[in-house]
Amino acid sequence: MHMTMADTPKALGREPSLSSLTDREIRCLQLVAEGKRLEDAGNILVLSREDVTNALASAQIKLEARNLFHAISIAMLMGVVRHTDPFQPK
Repeated sequence: MHMTMADTPKALGREPSLSSLTDREIRCLQLVAEGKRLEDAGNILVLSREDVTNALASAQIKLEARNLFHAISIAMLMGVVRHTDPFQPK
């Protein structure tokens, strides 16, 4: 079954709200989705590990996710975080 963006609210069980996520939260979610450790994400974004942890926790709350993996999944469904395959050539 192929989902479209029109199917996203139905898949999430509610209307998604992208506007509440900050740029920092989105960037942290993206880096973790790419497989980066919290320390690596902090180094890339020039943030402390605690700042990254706080941004991810805030995103999780805003997305009403049960855990970080769920938050990343929701963000991907919403189109905020893109799926990347580190093993694919660029």
